[in-house]
Amino acid sequence: MKRHMKQPLNTIIISVLLACAAQVFAHGGFDHVTGTVVKLDNNVLTVKTAKGDVPVTLDAKTEITRGDKPAQTADLKAGVRVVVDIPEGSKTKLAHSVKIGTAAKAATTATDSHDSHK
Repeated sequence: MKRHMKQPLNTIIISVLLACAAQVFAHGGFDHVTGTVVKLDNNVLTVKTAKGDVPVTLDAKTEITRGDKPAQTADLKAGVRVVVDIPEGSKTKLAHSVKIGTAAKAATTATDSHDSHK
């Protein structure tokens, strides 16, 4: 009877350890700043996040990509969506990489052809 009780406990412990390991590897040792570009001033990229504006420093080693292709700082225009990877625990917020997404789309209105005949 004791042997049957140990198996579920071992299974639970292993499941918890695997779940924790997955979270650690998902971050890859980086904190992520996700949002849209507000501005790039000299080497400081300001990203608008859900929690407010976050300044991030870029340097010559910062990798900037769009998809799988290299990109340039000139591509970091206001409104462009980005994910910035910063080494965990970095006090200076020096970006390791910046991944560029798509620009936020402006709202458009469609004109109904029936309205123009009124």
